[in-house]
Amino acid sequence: MINVIQAVGSIGTFIMAILYFISVMIQIRQIKISFIPYLSFDQIILEKKKNGIKVMNLTASDHEYVNTALKLLNLGGGSAKDIEVVLKLNGDEVLQRKMVNILPNNQFYLIPINQKVFTEFSDTIENNVYETNMTIELKYSGQVSKKRSSNEYRISIDNFVNLDDKDLYELTFERLEE
Repeated sequence: MINVIQAVGSIGTFIMAILYFISVMIQIRQIKISFIPYLSFDQIILEKKKNGIKVMNLTASDHEYVNTALKLLNLGGGSAKDIEVVLKLNGDEVLQRKMVNILPNNQFYLIPINQKVFTEFSDTIENNVYETNMTIELKYSGQVSKKRSSNEYRISIDNFVNLDDKDLYELTFERLEE
């Protein structure tokens, strides 16, 4: 009888050890995930005016200093470093290249955009195409993981419905599959 009780106790101890091991592995995975950076863009609205296009990043507290910039956000848990942002036209013509040394968690960086980018936005809106020939590529490394990540997005322009008499459009970023 004592042997049966000892056997049941040993099996119970073994099961508890397995559950503890699984719990520790899940916690290690959660800790690792919390150090992964994830880059994204703010919601960006284009306002068509007589003298050109005005860019508005909607979560900015002061819209005046971001009229010519895209707001790049780090939404992940870790710091992104060695960030390279490349705006390309027709897949190969580089319109703009920007390097950012480090972007900590919950921080943003304003990427100034040049006149060629504004011209592409304006031409797309004028031709009612709403899908630009422009792509944006984000390459970055994580602080903990030394792996280099790369994402490429096609930039599209959609109508933004409003009750004012303003011509508003929203920039959308569709991820291109590799």
